[in-house]
Amino acid sequence: MRLTLLSAALSLAMVALPAAAGNYQSDAIAGVWQTKTGGYVQVYKDGNSYDGRIVGSADGKPRYDKKNPDPKKRGRRLLGVVILHGLKYQNNGEYDGGHIYDPNSGKTYKAKATMKGPDTLDARGYIGISLLGKTQTWHRIDPKAEHVHQDLLHHPVGAAPQSGN
Repeated sequence: MRLTLLSAALSLAMVALPAAAGNYQSDAIAGVWQTKTGGYVQVYKDGNSYDGRIVGSADGKPRYDKKNPDPKKRGRRLLGVVILHGLKYQNNGEYDGGHIYDPNSGKTYKAKATMKGPDTLDARGYIGISLLGKTQTWHRIDPKAEHVHQDLLHHPVGAAPQSGN
């Protein structure tokens, strides 16, 4: 009996999950996101793919590209730097085929992203195959939030948070 109930519950979950994930439009990723380290990244559509630019930070303090492999860029301010390139919408809130620059290490990785909710994005940087990487959960913020540099926003801006963040 328990096995039958468990099997029925799993079957329902398998049907419900793709239906929920399928509610995302390709532009759902567009907006301003706060990274785990407090950076603000605007993800925007550029042709047939999505890019992301640093447009501020939670604390408003300037950060510099100290770990860049190019010594000439180590003194540049990160504000305005495009760190995410070429993500392409796959289906069901998933994006793949891009590259992401990590200013904390100075390294560039392959990238993919998955919408986990209207205001939650899992961004994954990896080497080679996706299993060899790290995922960071980003949260959508209001594009008019304090320390978002309005002059750097790519228009259209994208959605504001739906959950009242």
